[in-house]
Amino acid sequence: MDQPEWWRLERRAARAWPAVDAEERDGWLLRHTPAVPRRRTNSALPLPGSTPSIEAVERYYRERGRAVCVQVSPAEAHPDLDAALAARGYRRDAPTLILTAPASAVAGEAPSVERIRDRSRWPEVFGGLDERLTSVDVVLRIPEPVAFFAATVDGELAGMGVFAVDDGYAGVFCMVTRPGLRRRGVASEILAAGAAWAEGEGARCLYLQVEEDNPGARALYARHGFTLSHGYHYRITD
Repeated sequence: MDQPEWWRLERRAARAWPAVDAEERDGWLLRHTPAVPRRRTNSALPLPGSTPSIEAVERYYRERGRAVCVQVSPAEAHPDLDAALAARGYRRDAPTLILTAPASAVAGEAPSVERIRDRSRWPEVFGGLDERLTSVDVVLRIPEPVAFFAATVDGELAGMGVFAVDDGYAGVFCMVTRPGLRRRGVASEILAAGAAWAEGEGARCLYLQVEEDNPGARALYARHGFTLSHGYHYRITD
């Protein structure tokens, strides 16, 4: 049976941003990554065509000493699950949009951007841009083909992005621009460099996640031809 496009995107994103432990059962893709606080690698994703067991997902995370976190994706496909979680006291968090764009429409010249081929340097670059980034261990486990791009402005590290290719699609992750260097084309050049590389690796389409309350990033991606695939949010209980 053909899977819905949203599920194919979510599966690609799950492979590109890998949890330490992942398994499909009880109507869920269950993900757990010890010592990493990020929601995506510590949340459950409902499987298409299933009736996910809330009791099972609660048991899974509580056995691991974690808050229960469900990625309700796509939100419009799971209204009953969302309502049931809300009725149990789960708070809604981080509404997010999944956007896609043809790689050929985004690819271009990027003179300020360098590809960092040595993964051992990635933690250094992460820390140099945003000390709040806590997903370095996850990024180091992204399967090949993957590329890390960093931009400089006047000799200063200005921005970065990670691109991971899987089955004709390239996920765009960790897009960060130094606050004092925004609105100078840094993110656009990183997107152009990453898209050009991804095309060379056989990717026809890019996808990314952006939170709804980030109008600056949404405007940037719209300028580069990204359009909506679907939306999701998390339901979390302590």
